[in-house]
Amino acid sequence: MDERRQEPARWYALCTAGALDKGAIHRTELHGEGLVVWRADDGRVNVWEDRCPHRGVRLSLGHHRGDTLQCQYHGWRFASGEGACRAVPAHPHASAPPIHATTWPAIERYGFVWTYARAEGAAPTAFPAIDALAAARPPDCVPLRTTTMDADLASVKRALSAYVLPQADAAECAAFECESGTLTVESLDGAACPAIFVLQPAQKGKTRVHGVVPGDFDAAQRLALQRAHQARLNAVRDALEAVSEEQPDALTGSLAEAPAQNRTPRAQLSPVAVTMPLVRMDAAPSAMSPAIDASNQASSDQDGPFIVHLARSGGSVDVPANTSLLDALRAHGVEVPTSCEQGVCGTCLTPVLDGEPLHRDVWLDARERAAGDCMLVCVSRARTPTLTLDL
Repeated sequence: MDERRQEPARWYALCTAGALDKGAIHRTELHGEGLVVWRADDGRVNVWEDRCPHRGVRLSLGHHRGDTLQCQYHGWRFASGEGACRAVPAHPHASAPPIHATTWPAIERYGFVWTYARAEGAAPTAFPAIDALAAARPPDCVPLRTTTMDADLASVKRALSAYVLPQADAAECAAFECESGTLTVESLDGAACPAIFVLQPAQKGKTRVHGVVPGDFDAAQRLALQRAHQARLNAVRDALEAVSEEQPDALTGSLAEAPAQNRTPRAQLSPVAVTMPLVRMDAAPSAMSPAIDASNQASSDQDGPFIVHLARSGGSVDVPANTSLLDALRAHGVEVPTSCEQGVCGTCLTPVLDGEPLHRDVWLDARERAAGDCMLVCVSRARTPTLTLDL
């Protein structure tokens, strides 16, 4: 079930305000929607759909230009605020076309950037007061590294309800749920510093955990706290993902979201979560390159010929073995825009109307691959004898 349909519309944190310092452009997701977050030179924070309305390239690959965000592909600039196109480099003396980047609500509060999804229903009447975060604003707090967990929002919340603070025993810690996916873990005897976690449902089965520790600490203390909490968050992540692998249904759709109750202790973990092994993981090696190599090796025997039917032009293209789909299309006079030469991926994204594509890119996410309704024609091929493309 889509997590978005289980909850009323509410504000979610996307990143810390510090993530936008020095003209940084932040890419993230909310309920499966790709978003780009950036701050204009006048201080205004923007949350937009991460897709250029011109050719669909991700705007998060672009450049910060003061009060505009510039797409890396054709250089179109979109203005802070309403996202209106301001300039097209190819036509410097012409009026900009009347198109806009798709904007989302954006507010900066308590050291985070927040938004809500309009598709959820009625907009929140106002941004809620979150007392715990109000007392933990920079610089009087220690920001924790955002941790991504392959588990749904409810399961992550349940796991964090049994979080053990550094220098505290499990029996001495209690979790309290606040507004907008905020969870505070405190030591009952006050011996350990509390931690505040802000949860972001990135997509189905994936949650990002932001965190802060309120208080004034010197550099050595800050580093020690960050390392201690990171080890614990890594352990929670690994345990959740281990349960997900062993019991695929255990962490999906098993717990309906309870309404937020300010400062109300939450129940302890379910039996499934209580028995999760907590394994420390100090460093996670990158798996991107091996995954790509394995994918290419496993599909090397699937480079045979196939036929592509062109829905709009009415023709067909035979794609020989070991010839890319893009090269075959161009050989038949079918132009598909690309930006591979400029180091920008995603421009050749093409809708698939029939047949099953064989994805070999690293641009589409797992949800987009599973849908099978689009493909990157530069590297991907066909699993079925024929494909029908919207060309």
